[in-house]
Parts: sequence; structure tokens; C-alpha cells
Amino acid sequence: MSFGKQILSSIIGSTVALLLTGGLLIIIFVGALIGGLASLFEGAEDAGPDLDIAPNTVLRITLDEPIVERGQDTPTLNFNTFQPELALGLDQIQSALHRAATDDNIRGILLNVPAVAAAPATTQALHDAITAFRETSGKFVISWTEMSTLSGLYLASAADEAYLHPNGYAEFAGMRLQTTFFKGMLEKIGVDVTVVRGPDNTYKSAVEPFIREEMSPANREQMMALLSDVWSEMQADMAAGFNMTPDQLDAAAENLAMRTAQDGVDLGFFDGLLYQDELEALIEQKLDGEAPEYATLGAYLLPERFMALGDFEQLAEDLSNAAEKKEKEEDADETAPLGGEVAVVYAVGGIESGEGDDATIGSETIAEALRTARLAEDVKAVVMRVNSPGGSALASDVIWRETQLIKQAGKPFVVSMGDYAASGGYYISAAADQIFATPTTITGSIGVFGMIPNAQELLEETVGLRYDEVSTHSHSGMGLNAPLDAVQLEALNESVTDIYNDFVTLVADGRGMTADEVNEIARGRVWTGLAAEKIGLVDQLGDLEDAIAYAAQMADLDDDPARVFLPERKDPFEQFIEDFTGVEMAARALESAGLNPQMLMDLRSIEAMMSGEDRIQARLPFLLTFH
Repeated sequence: MSFGKQILSSIIGSTVALLLTGGLLIIIFVGALIGGLASLFEGAEDAGPDLDIAPNTVLRITLDEPIVERGQDTPTLNFNTFQPELALGLDQIQSALHRAATDDNIRGILLNVPAVAAAPATTQALHDAITAFRETSGKFVISWTEMSTLSGLYLASAADEAYLHPNGYAEFAGMRLQTTFFKGMLEKIGVDVTVVRGPDNTYKSAVEPFIREEMSPANREQMMALLSDVWSEMQADMAAGFNMTPDQLDAAAENLAMRTAQDGVDLGFFDGLLYQDELEALIEQKLDGEAPEYATLGAYLLPERFMALGDFEQLAEDLSNAAEKKEKEEDADETAPLGGEVAVVYAVGGIESGEGDDATIGSETIAEALRTARLAEDVKAVVMRVNSPGGSALASDVIWRETQLIKQAGKPFVVSMGDYAASGGYYISAAADQIFATPTTITGSIGVFGMIPNAQELLEETVGLRYDEVSTHSHSGMGLNAPLDAVQLEALNESVTDIYNDFVTLVADGRGMTADEVNEIARGRVWTGLAAEKIGLVDQLGDLEDAIAYAAQMADLDDDPARVFLPERKDPFEQFIEDFTGVEMAARALESAGLNPQMLMDLRSIEAMMSGEDRIQARLPFLLTFH
């Protein structure tokens, strides 16, 4: 079906529904549709068979979306998000890697793949395609990630060199295949299931979850054989890629030996630990000192993905105005003036990996804001306003690194603490030249914790689910619907201890104290700003204006310097669309049901701790409400 027909049919069907809910929704729909289409085709004038790839381009591969067998040539419109979507196909990825091997402008590949959203066969095909690229082209393949699962490590083994963030982590515990059994739940709700199987269909196990509470001997046999085969394939590839023996891989998985980032290097999974700026310096070195250009896999696939669109140039021209602002932002010189001498960076909310918003500190968003302030030629000092109870230890470290680079660049870096700057909020503040807090600021809480929920009793005793499994190693599937065993608990404790020691060390370095002195006032204890000043965690009592004035003085600026505020706020209409279709509307619905905003904040904080990818948290264990 052509793009036009798909869009037209989608619009007709959805418009009928939208008409029933009023004119406002139609306005929102049209605006978001235009914005979504423009986003999809931004930069589209470069698309087509002659896509312009600059010299010294490094192909950046993230694979953060599900991979299908055969990619789409024409977009479909997702009316939950009002965004056009193009499923990424294995065939397209293989074709792109093959083309890149002979493309003189592509100098190498940067893999940043924490996990692969694909089955083992597709994952192995990706591994083989990357290996083939490296072997046939002689170009470099570097893997770097902040965190990694088994599938991410498997792809990393296809690279020439693999690196991990210094405070990152990688899970290597073997493989587990788990089946959920519904028989008990069905009995509790009064459902009877009749099953008919062919003669002697002993291994036809798809029906077992409805009639059994554990695997049959035959099913266990076939599942273990399947798992063993998959593991053997991955094990052989990883052993060759990491220059390890299969026995070494088994021992590492059996003992949960990769407990810290440094363990990954010592065991041979990684060639070193690098921050992102160090990674970029390494890539520049690979390019003989030339600054790299980066192209995403999606951009490099544009010629193939849009061949079926017909008069593509005209379509791109019609949509280009809607994408003009974003294109200018992406093409802008990183050192270009921002329009202020003091950059004020707002870091507000819980700290999480990825992008953030007005109520969440996303490591990518805040790190980019700090980097922008550091590189801007007219910014002479940086003030970070922190109002955060903390969150992910890893995300905190990503932000902290950027604060270090600001100081290394010779720009004064000052922190102003708001209601909270505790745990991870203090982590990201610790490197400041000067820290300001109000007397009632809640700060300190220098400590970390790991939390893995176990819903086994709830799911088995209350709901009636049953689980049975096969695994390649004793501790595979750590924390998956089962209590931690002694070795798993030991491994988690070692990881937490390692990150806590790092936390204490960076605070000691930032505050000019010894580790023992920090440990005396750390250990998770919370302090007010008033008390924190007396023990050295805070330099002065004051507000944001005091912090800006101090930063200006350090930079020899006027008393009232020009300011620029980061991260840049979203266009109001864009924000309205997101609020209308996303979390904000859900929150308002819950408020209508009787939950007050503070309760919603508490629930959101718990949800972030329980469901986040980062198991180890540097987070304040409570939020204070005064009545």
C-alpha cells in the first residue's frame, strides 16, 4: 500500500472518532500530525539514492527499537503518538553494513547497544554482519555503553575494542528460559480448559501452561536442549571475540564475577573504562586527529527506506518548513554563542537515564545542557540549580562527569541547591567550585542502595501463577520472580559497595576532604543546608541569585551578567501535545479520582525505583511534606 493511501485511510478513520470528541482534538491532531511528519522527514532533502555522507563519518548503531525481519519502505501512522513509524528490518541493517564496508566516507562503526530487542537468531545475524563488516573492510568497530545485558555483550564481542562507562555495569549471568503457568489462576476464577492433542504429541508443550503447574519431563528436556544450543552458539562467538575460553565464560557467569565495571576489564570483556568524552577522543585518534562526523543507522538507511515514496523531493519540500527550527538546532556550531555570559542549568526532579523533562532529570538532557554551556564561546561561568532527591547512580555519574569537564575547561562552576539536593542530587553537585544552599535545603544522603522486587508470593499465593524454568548457570535470571540466593546477594552487595566508595571518593575530591572525613558524615545521613554548611558539604547559605553573583565574580563579570537558561524549554504547543496525550492527562484523571499531587509524586518515585533499568540507586528514601 502506498504512503498516501495509508495516511489517507488513517486520517479518515481517525477523524470520525475525533469529530465525536470535539473540535479541540482535531486541532491537536492536525498540528501533531504535521509536526510528526516533519520530524520523520527532517533533513529529507538529503535522502534518496545520492544521500550525502561527509568524509570521516562514523556510523553510530544503537538498535534501541524492535527489529523486524523485513523493514518497511513506507511509513505507517501511530495514532497513539501521532507519529509516523518505520519498522527497522534486519535486511535493511545487513544491506547498510554491506554498503558501508565499501563506502569510502564511512571510516568505522560505533556500537552503543545495551540490549538487542530481537530473538537469538536475529541477534546472531547482526553479530555476523558486524563481524563481516570489520573483516572485509578493515575499518574499526568500537563498542561503548553505559550498561549492558547479555545480548549487548554478545554484539560487543564482534567489535575490535569494547569499552564500558567507568561507573557502568554489565550483566553476565548466563541464560534462563522461563514459562508462566496459569492453571492455578484459572481454577481460582472458575475457568476450565479442555485440551486436545495429537497422538503421542509429548513435546507439544504450548498447552502445558493451562493444564500443569510445572514443565513436563519432555518439555523440560526440549527447553534445556534449545537453551543449551543457543548458549553454545553465543558462547563460541563471545569466546572468540573476547579472546576467552568457553570455560572462562562459564565461570564468569556461574560466579557472577562481573560485579563492577573494573571486573569487566579484568575478566576480559572490556578493553577499558571510558567516559563519553574519552571515547570521542579515542575515535578522533582513530581518524588521525580529524573530528568525526556521525551518521545514525536510520539516516544511512534513508535511501532504501524512502525509495517507494515516489516524488520524494516535492514531499520533503512541502514539509521542510515545519522542521526548519529543529534542523537549525542540529546543524548549529557547538561553540556558537548562546546569548549569555552565565549559563543557568536547571536540574529538577528524580535522576534517571535517558531524556528528561521539566519534572525529571534525564542524564542525556542535563549532560547535553552542561556540554552546551561548556562549549559555548560566550558563556564564561555555569550555575546549576539542583532540586532533586536523587535517583539512578549511573545517571548521576554521567552528569557529574560533565561538571568535571566544565572545571577542566577553566569555567567557574557553581551549584545552587533548592528544596532537595540529596543523594544523587548531591552527587551531581559535589564537583562545584562553590555550593550554595538555603538553611532548609535537604541535602547529603551520601549513599546508595540496590533494590530488586520479588513478587513470588503475590503471584503464586494470591494470583495463582506458577513458574518453572531451565537455565545454563546457577544464578541466571537474578531477581526474576524469586528471592536472591547467597551468591546473588553477595554480588549485589559488592556492586552497591563499589558505587558507594566511588561516591565517597568523588565527594572527598570535590570538597577537599579525606575519604574518612566524608564517610563520617555520609553513610546515607540527611542534613539540612544549615547543618551541611557547618560540616563542609555546603560552602555558603544563599539562593540562586547569590550563586549567580558568585559565579560572575569568579569569572570577572559585571554584577548583573547576561544569562542563558538551559535546557531549552520545548515549544509550548509541543509541550501541550505531549501533556494532552501522555502522563499529564493520566495524572489529572487520577487527581479526579481522589489522589492528590503529592501522592502522585510519591507513587511516581516508587515506580521509578521499582521498574527502572538501573538497579542501584542514589536516591533520598523519602520526600518531606510540611503542613
